[in-house]
Amino acid sequence: MANETVNQVASGVNNLADSVGKMSQISVEMITNVMNSSIDVFKTVNKISVDLTSNAINALTQALQGISSAIAPKK
Repeated sequence: MANETVNQVASGVNNLADSVGKMSQISVEMITNVMNSSIDVFKTVNKISVDLTSNAINALTQALQGISSAIAPKK
């Protein structure tokens, strides 16, 4: 009887340790996934903002070239 109680306690401790280990692993995986998602969002936003800035600068350059060619004296 006493041996059976010890086995039940040991089994309970093992189950508890397994549960804590699985919960820790899931927590680490969740944090990793959140970090990876955040990095992906940052990359996408960064690329879009660089593209938009580049396009705006190109449009401004073309507008200025058009204005300067209209103002420049004709030969």
